[in-house]
Amino acid sequence: AADSRNVERSNDSILSRILSWYFGLLLSLFRSIFNVIGYAIWAPALWASAWICLFWVILQLPLIAFKWFITVLHTPAYERSRNKRCVLISGGSTVQAVHLARNFYKAGARVVVCDLEGLFGLARFSIACSKYYTIPRPGPRNVVEYIKALRDIVQCERVAYYIPVSATSTAYYDALAKPHLEIMGCECFVPDASEVTALDDPLELLRRCRMLGLTIPQHFLLRSMQDLSALYERNMFKILLPSTFREFRNQHEISERRPWVVIRDPGGDHFITCTTLKESRIVTNVTCRVDEDRGLIPEERSEIIRWLEQFFTRSFGGRINGHMSFRLAVAEETGELVSIGCRVGVSLPYICHTGIHPRLVWKPCRHFSRQNSTLVGTSSQQLLSDTVVSALKQSTSETVPHLLGTVLDKRESLFVYWDPLPYCAYYHLQLPFRRVAEVIRTQHNPPLAVVQ
Repeated sequence: AADSRNVERSNDSILSRILSWYFGLLLSLFRSIFNVIGYAIWAPALWASAWICLFWVILQLPLIAFKWFITVLHTPAYERSRNKRCVLISGGSTVQAVHLARNFYKAGARVVVCDLEGLFGLARFSIACSKYYTIPRPGPRNVVEYIKALRDIVQCERVAYYIPVSATSTAYYDALAKPHLEIMGCECFVPDASEVTALDDPLELLRRCRMLGLTIPQHFLLRSMQDLSALYERNMFKILLPSTFREFRNQHEISERRPWVVIRDPGGDHFITCTTLKESRIVTNVTCRVDEDRGLIPEERSEIIRWLEQFFTRSFGGRINGHMSFRLAVAEETGELVSIGCRVGVSLPYICHTGIHPRLVWKPCRHFSRQNSTLVGTSSQQLLSDTVVSALKQSTSETVPHLLGTVLDKRESLFVYWDPLPYCAYYHLQLPFRRVAEVIRTQHNPPLAVVQ
């Protein structure tokens, strides 16, 4: 009996070993198949990413070397070696950030530029940029990471002044970071969070304009999809429908908590401003007329200056600082000036400013050269291309005033003879890649119908 039990136990152990070996073989086989399939799926993407990264590094090396060579030629040795006050500028992928960095560089400051991850670092190629950082894209879930990234830059570079361009993200998150940076001794040229919310909110902007006695455009407040359908059915307005399925789908919340504001186009000329405020006082302003065919055209408009002064004198008291961009329009029926919207940040018309602008927003350095440069001041009607050609013979402070009446073009406004790399990078790198991406994107977005 004992021998029979021993035989049964040995048979059970052999059977269990066979079963475990069999199931282990099946598991390893499935795992191998899964790994092969995963490698087949991810290997092309990994190799493509690796080659793109390697190509980008190889492409940047000669540009960085050329940038260093231009810096050595253009900047004296004592100017490169001395200690300078540091200015941090965000939005390094935009043209206005490059122009802002150049102005502070000419004013004698050391300029550090940052921008969100995944964007083309245009300011990286400028000799005005001493260092370039990438920071995480701000959002409701990563505000702490965004503020920490700014704090790390301020601490590492000993930044004394922070100017957010706020073109690639809203200024609200920079306003949230403002008290944290000011504790570290970094002055922030941006309004407080409550002021940014009031300016960026179109409904609050309309309420303030009504309270101040300013004319407001016809608008509608929608709190549900039924309100939207009723507005579409009862009015004979021209509504521009999107051309693709993706854009046609409603991807934004509409509710009592987050209503929509629909503003009717007044029908007249549209203007966009770049307004610089210091203690609620307008220190500089550039106004551009929006031409649908030609783009932005700088103009002198005294009525817009009066509108801005009336708005800020009685609206926020005497404490608001920063750059504002208002979208204004002339009502076709009454001829009055109305506000369509506002965005806190530096807009494209800033490129009309000269090197005197940093002295207006920040206490100048001891070595600052007080040139006799002005804002847009003359009324030349020449084309911007002629202005760029004459830039080879004139300094920037003399060339920029001639932009009044010309069409602002991003590529041509980037060109200065002593800092040509941003122009080359924008024209030969950013634009071609952007056009290829747009072609790929349009192939995946078929139109809703054939448009004749």
